[in-house]
Amino acid sequence: MNDSLKYSDVPRDWAICFQSDCPLAASCLRRQAAVVAPADLTHHECVLPAARNGESCRCFVENKVVRLAYGMRKLLVGVTYEQGIALREHLYKIFGSRSQFYRYTERRWPITPDQQAQVTELFRRFGVAREPEFDSYSEGYYFDYNL
Repeated sequence: MNDSLKYSDVPRDWAICFQSDCPLAASCLRRQAAVVAPADLTHHECVLPAARNGESCRCFVENKVVRLAYGMRKLLVGVTYEQGIALREHLYKIFGSRSQFYRYTERRWPITPDQQAQVTELFRRFGVAREPEFDSYSEGYYFDYNL
């Protein structure tokens, strides 16, 4: 178990797992979130046993600290106007849509390591010489909603 995880860090609508007999329990963020839940917890979204299939689980999220980025106000600073227009269209796709792109830009959601890598690859494809720079970074858990 990672001692730095606090129940208050866990989003209220993110499913946690109370299955202590799962073979992945020791390395699963969902299970560790349940372990740090307060004793008087009466309800929370949870993973059901049907998610497990032998030694695997469809809802498994690795219990590890990652480098999260926030904000993209300075991401396109220094690129040409033409590059910026083309890059922006691809950025909308990486982040889901134009409106979601602006939510990430405004620091409402963390930019995952995978998204950061996609932006880095996009910069390379478009010949941008520098690495992408996000507004700020922090170390923390990423509570993936896509699983």
